[in-house]
Amino acid sequence: MKLEKITALLHEVDRTGVTEFEVQDGDFRLSIRKTAAAADGENTCQTASGAVSPQEAPREQEAVSIQEGTIIRSPLVGIFHASDSQSTEPLVTVGSRVEQGQVMGAIEAMKMMNDVVAGCDGTVSEVLVKDGDLVEYAQPLFVIEG
Repeated sequence: MKLEKITALLHEVDRTGVTEFEVQDGDFRLSIRKTAAAADGENTCQTASGAVSPQEAPREQEAVSIQEGTIIRSPLVGIFHASDSQSTEPLVTVGSRVEQGQVMGAIEAMKMMNDVVAGCDGTVSEVLVKDGDLVEYAQPLFVIEG
């Protein structure tokens, strides 16, 4: 297999968030495995400019305009919770200042709560989902600016 094809395959695997991939072409065999931390970290924050593509937009909303900023994406499929179990107030709202690693919400999947954390420091400029919304893997949840 040529280096260009291998490079293209690696970029495609990285872009899609696949954690394990294996391909065989004759005697050549390529196996890719990412650790859970690397897979989550690489797909959680991405810089964006322009509008969200229709595939990435939340289903119940027609279009979401995302200005320049860092997108915090859902690490898994489940139900989004904007607050912790001890309060009814959302953990973050538009204008909230966040630090890298700060919990911004949670995704409930199989009766387990999984934190959604900020991948960078900044100010929340958009909240793209509502409490109780069903979210897909890699769906944009928040936009953080500088």
